[in-house]
Amino acid sequence: MARGRTTVIVVAFAAFCLALGYWWSIQIGLPLTGQKPWWYGKDAHVRIQVIEEGHDMATVSMRLPKGIMDTMVALGTDAKISMDKDHTVVGFTTQKAAREIKLRDIWKDIQKLPKGQKLTVQEDGATLNIWIEA
Repeated sequence: MARGRTTVIVVAFAAFCLALGYWWSIQIGLPLTGQKPWWYGKDAHVRIQVIEEGHDMATVSMRLPKGIMDTMVALGTDAKISMDKDHTVVGFTTQKAAREIKLRDIWKDIQKLPKGQKLTVQEDGATLNIWIEA
């Protein structure tokens, strides 16, 4: 009786782990077709730069490990970039900005980019560039 019960517990745990892995893959947008993206298996990082009009350098520049971004997207956090004429904020803010870009909404588009290509969004004199580098 103990062996049968242990087998049922192990099978249930394995099924739970497979379901969790499948759910996680869907949440972060990994292709389930068997084709691996160019950054798969590499030490990939997500780069975010905001270049505002009148500045010769990026006013906001971030480099985050892709695994952390995957976790933030999968868990549904409210990671966003708020751009306005007076300020740019990356992360959570209570101020309303002219343009808010939620990373969760564009995450699948970022992961589909070819190597070296950037996703560019322009708004009110500010240019936002996001890309994956490995």
